[in-house]
Amino acid sequence: MSEERTGRNSSIELFRILCLFLIFWMHGASSFSGGGINAWLAIAADSVGNIGVSCFILISGYFGVRWSGKKMIKLDLMLVFYCWIGLAFQLLWGTAGGGENILSYVFPVIGKRSWYFTCYFALAALSPFLNEAIEKLGRQRLKQLILVMLLVFSGVTTFFFFDLTGDGGKGIVQMVMLYLIGRYIRISGMVGRYRTGKLAAAFAAVAAVNFALNGALYVVTGTVQNRFARDNTLFIIAEAVLAFLIFADMRFENGFVNRIASYVPAIFIMEWTLRECTIHYLFDYLAWNESGVYHLILIGLAVSMIAAGSAIEALCRLLLHRPQEWLSGLLYQFWTGLLKCIGTKLPGV
Repeated sequence: MSEERTGRNSSIELFRILCLFLIFWMHGASSFSGGGINAWLAIAADSVGNIGVSCFILISGYFGVRWSGKKMIKLDLMLVFYCWIGLAFQLLWGTAGGGENILSYVFPVIGKRSWYFTCYFALAALSPFLNEAIEKLGRQRLKQLILVMLLVFSGVTTFFFFDLTGDGGKGIVQMVMLYLIGRYIRISGMVGRYRTGKLAAAFAAVAAVNFALNGALYVVTGTVQNRFARDNTLFIIAEAVLAFLIFADMRFENGFVNRIASYVPAIFIMEWTLRECTIHYLFDYLAWNESGVYHLILIGLAVSMIAAGSAIEALCRLLLHRPQEWLSGLLYQFWTGLLKCIGTKLPGV
């Protein structure tokens, strides 16, 4: 999948890395036990860290996705490579589970090994039609469409707790909505329109309300709640938009940041394998889940996983670049030949 670009803005690439860090911290925070300060930090991790995936999609919407068969095949090969390595470790540890779980490793996209990548492929397939629809709708009608979708799919969920899509915002409906928001930000010229200080204050205010509401549920129920911090709530969407506007307006160029950002998809799919390798071969961080320093450990672990994942992906690109190019080219020829045989043609072919 390719995206329209007008120059590599390293502040947005840095934002990708930050979003990955927030996701890793949030996922780790879900493993705490007990109460006290760790409970409140877990609520904070949900209230802020859960913007990560939403921001990834906003970035794609802002730049505009364009279907590219060759790049999609390369992305799929990357997912298969790391998922098969993950499966090998699972088999080694005896934790691979049943047939359905194993098949999700073997076919990561259709097996929904990562809901994000599964929906990403669906979004890429829909992108030619979405982009054409956006162009024909115009800015005002696109704005109205977004407001209706926010009301129906996020407003109801946020204030009445009914999840109309039944996926907690981890599905194609949410992804399409965020993609449309990203496109609207671009065509309406929102980046640079507002002062950074005001955006930061608005972000802090929304995050504080999100934290307070989830905290109130924790006080009432005695269990950590993320009811207002799910992907499809207005709070998370608003935080994601505000954070994106802040970083998109801070332009700079840095080759190192850009390179690490290019590793983000690979590191993302490696997350759980890296976590479990840490537990099996380095130290069992879960044993500290009642400690007062647990979240410091999680933060250090998130940084370490990004560093380790970057090193692994850099090495794989160095060693496997030519085999990947050969295999992706072969698969692309097979795919285009198959489409030609059945008498059809898809965008990017």
